[in-house]
Amino acid sequence: MHGTDLVLGDRLLVGGNSDLKGKLDVAGEATLTSATITALSNETVEGGASDGATALSVNTMVSFVSTDTSKTHVSLADGVIGQVKIIVHKARASNADLVITPANFGAGATLTSNLPARSVSLIFDGTNWQVFSGEITGTAEFVIA
Repeated sequence: MHGTDLVLGDRLLVGGNSDLKGKLDVAGEATLTSATITALSNETVEGGASDGATALSVNTMVSFVSTDTSKTHVSLADGVIGQVKIIVHKARASNADLVITPANFGAGATLTSNLPARSVSLIFDGTNWQVFSGEITGTAEFVIA
């Protein structure tokens, strides 16, 4: 803490033109006001073969995935409770669908996208990844199987 930073009981007040860098853990509720967020942490990957899926990072919030022949599968390890993961099917070549296999998935075993420019948002509940937004149906867009 430096400058005009001040701690009052269980509240942290940061004044002036201060920067918070590194990891900030918050227990309970947090409110962010008058802030500029430039980008969410992200990665861009190609899918892998069905027997060698590309592992999506659990350390980035957004994964942009491109698919092509023999490059269709990604996996997602368990996260931490409350963690959000957004997966975007960025590009699709050779009619290659994207197949996402979370380690633990509350709604089934896989999610499949048959067109580019689709996204799905997942949240980890402590045991399973749960879908909370995206283009989800039983027959098109992201399909749960």
